[in-house]
Amino acid sequence: MKPIRYGLISKIALLVICIEVAAFGALGWFYIHKYSAAVDEHVSSRLHLVASMVANDELPVSVISRKSLIGDLVGAPYLGGMVVGGNGRVIVATDPDNLGRLAKSIPGVNAKWFSDAAPGENIVAGVNTLTSISRVSGGAGSSSIYYTVITISSTEMDAQKRSIAFWGEVGSVLFILLSSAGIVIVAQRLITRRVVTSLSVLKSVEEGALDARIPVTSDDELGELQHGINSMTEKLGALLVQQRQIANDLQNQKDLLQSVLEHAPIRVFWKDTELRYLGCNSLFARDSGLSRPGELIGKTDFDMSWHDQATLYQADDRAVMKTGTPKLDFEEPQTTPNGNTLWLSTSKVPLLGTDQQVIGILGIYADITQRKLAEEKINVLNRELERRVVMRTADLEAANKELEAFSYSVSHDLRAPLRHIDGFLGLLKERIGTTLDEKSIHYMDTISDAIRRMGTLIDDLLAFSRMGRSEIAAMNVDLGALVRQVIHDFEPETPGREIDWRIGELPVVVGDFAMLRIVLGNLIANALKFTQKRPHVEIEIGCLPDDNKEIVVFIRDNGVGFDMKYAHKLFGVFQRLHDANEFEGTGIGLANVRRIISRHGGRTWADGQVGGGATFYFSLPKAAAPGASSVIC
Repeated sequence: MKPIRYGLISKIALLVICIEVAAFGALGWFYIHKYSAAVDEHVSSRLHLVASMVANDELPVSVISRKSLIGDLVGAPYLGGMVVGGNGRVIVATDPDNLGRLAKSIPGVNAKWFSDAAPGENIVAGVNTLTSISRVSGGAGSSSIYYTVITISSTEMDAQKRSIAFWGEVGSVLFILLSSAGIVIVAQRLITRRVVTSLSVLKSVEEGALDARIPVTSDDELGELQHGINSMTEKLGALLVQQRQIANDLQNQKDLLQSVLEHAPIRVFWKDTELRYLGCNSLFARDSGLSRPGELIGKTDFDMSWHDQATLYQADDRAVMKTGTPKLDFEEPQTTPNGNTLWLSTSKVPLLGTDQQVIGILGIYADITQRKLAEEKINVLNRELERRVVMRTADLEAANKELEAFSYSVSHDLRAPLRHIDGFLGLLKERIGTTLDEKSIHYMDTISDAIRRMGTLIDDLLAFSRMGRSEIAAMNVDLGALVRQVIHDFEPETPGREIDWRIGELPVVVGDFAMLRIVLGNLIANALKFTQKRPHVEIEIGCLPDDNKEIVVFIRDNGVGFDMKYAHKLFGVFQRLHDANEFEGTGIGLANVRRIISRHGGRTWADGQVGGGATFYFSLPKAAAPGASSVIC
């Protein structure tokens, strides 16, 4: 059963009726009470009047027994009466049976009426009765006292009161109904129709007719309200248009975001602060063994196939939310629904609300299982390769040691025969030198030169062999001072040559002083050797602009140069790019340079062109040089 609904006018009418009922009820009760009191007062005064007339001898005492006369005098039906003497006995009575009786023994009579403490005049109300008791003196100069008792019926009087009350209330109700009906009719015309019209327009607005307006027919309060509703409707229409546009934009952004999430080649998920899943993309749902992302909502990691890793996952989640610091690109395992193990590269960041408070966590991860498997294979191969490298290195070191020992032994053993040949050749020249012709002496000089060159070659080979075995004594080496010292050592070998030395600022490096002296000596010797046919020699020594990792030193000359296609042979043992008759040398010097620089952790290289000079470079790693000032190249 539907509850009864009251309209505005019905409520107003009901309110008016309630107010009028309360007002007229209170007013009617007040006037009926006043009328009842007036009737009672009128009857009481008539009773007092009759009693006074008896007391003043205006009426004889015997009139008490005359019902019709007393009824007419009082204005109410007379039921009975009596006169009680001072001794308490009835001396006059309507009922003859009561004559001579003690008044207090008569039913309905109260002895207190006749006591000295009783008032002179008293009215006692009984059931449908009124009784008047009056004390009467015996007359002028008499001391006798007696009491008159007159009882009348109040039934008709009460009936009259009820009739008046009834018709008064009926009149009030009729007045209330008629006035309420008038109010309703007037309100219906003045209010209800306009309210219904307003509601109809609002209903149209609710259904989408944002241009609907309420017709305003009056400037009263309701008209002002209608104006306000029209204004509100206009603003609401503009706001709804704006909201629809915002909603469309948000939906487009949502669709775009969903498209990005669905097409992203990574797994995406997000959780609330209780670590319950709020959503994910389809790729994550597929890995989880779910048919669609919505099936994940409300679940936790303990509900998924990776429940064994749930404690670890949630510990990371709580740490990220507590600190507000993302945890990026860390690797972790995950158990799949079919029991396999995946390796993930995961990143987690805190989700922030509009008030910048943490409201959850966002995570992404990529499946790196294949990469992990490949890394494991690479690690196995690397370990195998390292094992093989160690073995090959050991074999190579052993072979190098054997080769160096062989070279040293051969070089050392070759020196003795060469000394014998050179010594006996000298003795032979002393003995038969005077008998030999010029050509024979040339032959002997050639043999002597060959023996000398062979000795030099053996010495260089011994030095090259020792260079591989000697330890590096690292110290601070001032390259500038060392270059000047080496140049000074070559001055006896370059008498009469016009040499333009261009020495730049060179830094202090960390290395073996003796070995670096050999490097500079060989390179400067090469520059002097391959410029000996130049009338004016230019040799420049300096370092390249500063590099963050190494120091690069160069030695440039204007000599005969070389063809760059043979540059790879420059630093090899016994490798020569020029004929020995044209330029002396053993082909060991540059090999020594490369070996020394390599042992210092550096590099060697060169560039040049035939007839255009050559530039040789070597590098040394940057290292701290305590107590020395560095030169920035």
